Amino acid sequence: MKEGGMSKRTLRDNVFAFRTGRDRSKRARGRSLAVLVGGGLIVGILGGLAGIYWPFGSASAEARTTHSFAVCGMVRRTCVVDGDTIWLEGVKIRIADIDTPEISQPKCDYEYDLGIKARDRLVVLLNQGEFEAVTIGSRDEDQYGRKLRVLLRNGRSIGDQLVAEGLARTWSGRREPWC
Repeated sequence: MKEGGMSKRTLRDNVFAFRTGRDRSKRARGRSLAVLVGGGLIVGILGGLAGIYWPFGSASAEARTTHSFAVCGMVRRTCVVDGDTIWLEGVKIRIADIDTPEISQPKCDYEYDLGIKARDRLVVLLNQGEFEAVTIGSRDEDQYGRKLRVLLRNGRSIGDQLVAEGLARTWSGRREPWC
């Protein structure tokens, strides 16, 4: 013992005490990070489930709807992908009663050019006012997870209008070549 009743502390004692405090701090930060990541995962899962089971998540948009459509870009919330595929309030929809030329993987220039015309015309048609997205038959989705819907305005298919204008054909149950 040192004078005055104090114990003699060595340098090693100080280093040990310092490391112990630092280790505790690291563990606390690690636990905080684990709680933060775990909480984020839980919120993400709950949000995903809400998105799946939310009434509009099923794209049962039988209620009339008016939106402002444009050609899809990076954000796909309400936009037109091509002549027979749209996003409506975050739900991807395949227009079930028509087939239009592909623009993402066309087989020839004619298919691409006609596909662009069909896409652009669909933007115009959808922006002309209210329409309904209704199910037909018993199939809700296609193999790509898109909701299968017919778009109706005043009881008439918007797809039929594209067909009448030569920009689409009535869906036959399988894709036909455009070239």
